Amino acid sequence: MLDYALEEGVEQQVYDEVLRLIASYRAADELREVLSDPLLPKERKLGVLLEAVKQDGQEVSTVWRKFASLVLHHKREAFMLFIAYSFVLLYRQHKHIAIVRLTTATTLSKATGDRLKRMVEKHSKDFSEVILEEHVKPDIIGGFIFQLDDHMLDASAKHEFEMIKNHFIDKNARIV
Repeated sequence: MLDYALEEGVEQQVYDEVLRLIASYRAADELREVLSDPLLPKERKLGVLLEAVKQDGQEVSTVWRKFASLVLHHKREAFMLFIAYSFVLLYRQHKHIAIVRLTTATTLSKATGDRLKRMVEKHSKDFSEVILEEHVKPDIIGGFIFQLDDHMLDASAKHEFEMIKNHFIDKNARIV
């Protein structure tokens, strides 16, 4: 689908549509139920898929319409979410987009988030764009968890406490 979207010059529109589909999946379990219903005709399922990606009366791209029809024709609608995530991954690789996941115990200020994003952009010449995904998990107590691609830096208080605990457990095990 990415190659076809690139050929047609509508890759950004298809990417946005796929992101809306993923958001629709997350927001409504009914979408998954409708698509997996064997009694519903393909035309009805296609209508549901097209509605899921439509935005503000904007016409759905021909690429997405044809791709959704192809998936339904081959009875692969159960894999639609997997296909959507795979497309997003391929698109981001093609466009050199990095996803930075930052987990903190409290909400980050906009200025701090922007500063972090600029630092990643400055120190990484491999990416043309950096998207910062912020997550709040109070159970990490303090500090942060920073993830970029396959790399993770866990500087959370929870992780530090676990390291100290494991150190004492190991030390006590050697004494006994």
